[in-house]
Amino acid sequence: MVRMCSLVVVAIVIFGAVPTFAADAQQDNPPPKLQITTPAAESRPAILPPLYVGLAALQVYDGYSTIRGVREGNRETNPLVGGLAERPVVLWSLKAATTALSIYLAEQQWRQHHRKQAIVTMIVANGVMGAVAARNASRLASRQ
Repeated sequence: MVRMCSLVVVAIVIFGAVPTFAADAQQDNPPPKLQITTPAAESRPAILPPLYVGLAALQVYDGYSTIRGVREGNRETNPLVGGLAERPVVLWSLKAATTALSIYLAEQQWRQHHRKQAIVTMIVANGVMGAVAARNASRLASRQ
């Protein structure tokens, strides 16, 4: 009976100590924390967003000056646009589509890591539209 009591006492001590050891083990080695990181998105260079806005502004001015010029008796010299100045809804749709396409192409180039090409695309698009806008402005000024 003493032997049996001794076994019971030993079993109680061993099994009673197990939760203590487990708690100590958890404090010494906490479970690993799950950390999720995402790569930082490269921000656009400071020049690209203003080029987008500039292109849109130049397209708006070109649309306005083209419609106004044709109404004042000037002839549209761009064969691709032709008679669209007499149909403003179609002209504005074309202007919006070409602006969106230029920006989309520059964004695709940027995402495909052709950073310089994206900037050059927008600079060229703005340059072309700037030349067109300047020509339209001079034509409108000469008619007055």
